[in-house]
Amino acid sequence: MTETAKAPVRCGLSGTALKYIACITMLIDHIGASCIEAGILLPALAAGAASCSGIPVSTLLAADRVLRYIGRLAFPIFCFLAVEGFLHTHDVKKYVRRLVLFGLLSEVPFDLAFFRTPFAPQHQNVYWTLALGVLAMAGLKRFEKENGLPGWQGLVWAGGCAALALVANTDYHAIGVLIICTLYLTRADRKRQCLAGALLFLFELTAPLAFVLVWFYNGQRGACSPLQKKAFYWFYPVHLLVLAGITNLML
Repeated sequence: MTETAKAPVRCGLSGTALKYIACITMLIDHIGASCIEAGILLPALAAGAASCSGIPVSTLLAADRVLRYIGRLAFPIFCFLAVEGFLHTHDVKKYVRRLVLFGLLSEVPFDLAFFRTPFAPQHQNVYWTLALGVLAMAGLKRFEKENGLPGWQGLVWAGGCAALALVANTDYHAIGVLIICTLYLTRADRKRQCLAGALLFLFELTAPLAFVLVWFYNGQRGACSPLQKKAFYWFYPVHLLVLAGITNLML
C-alpha cells in the first residue's frame, strides 16, 4: 500500500500569514485613528491646546503619523485576500452574506471608535467595501468573454458597485472596489498584479509597499483551523469595540 503524497509546501507567505500581517497592521493603524486622533488630538486641537497631559501636540501628531504609515499596509492586503477568497470560494453568495453580516456587526463599533457616536451615517466600515468588491468580481466573472476579457455588462456591473460604495461612503469607497476589480483582472500575472496595485495605491505613501508582501505569496492557504477562520472575521468588530471603549471611556 502506497502512502498518498502530500503537496509540497512552497516557500513564501501563505494566505494565513498575510491575514495575520493585515490584522496586526490594521490594529496599529486604528490605534492611531481612534485612540490618538479621535480620543486625544481632535479634542485638544478643538480646544486650542498645545499639549495634552504634558505631551506636546506635535509629538502626538508625529506618533500618529508613524502608526498610520504602518497601518497603510493593511487594506491593500485585504483587497488581495478578497480576490483570493473569491477565486477559491465554493459559494460566492455565502461569501457575500458573511461579509454583509460582519459589516452590520461592525458598524456601531466602527462609528464609536472613529466618530465617538453609535451612529455616524456619513461613513461606513470596510466590510461593505469588501462585499461590494466581491459582488463586482462576480459580475465581471459572469459576463466574461470567451477570450478572458471582461464584457461590457460586467464592467457596467462593477462600475455600479463602485458607485454604490461612493454614495454610501464606505471605507475607501469607490477606489477600494475598483482596486479589488483591478487585482482580479490581473490575477493571471503576479508581476502585473503587484505593479497595478502599487500604482493604484500611490495616493497613500506606504500602501504600495504591501505589494512587496503580496509578491511573496506562495499561493497556499496555510494552516488555518475553522476557529482561526472565524477569529479573522471577528477580529475587526471586536478590536474596534475595544478601541471604542478606550477612546470613549478612558481618554
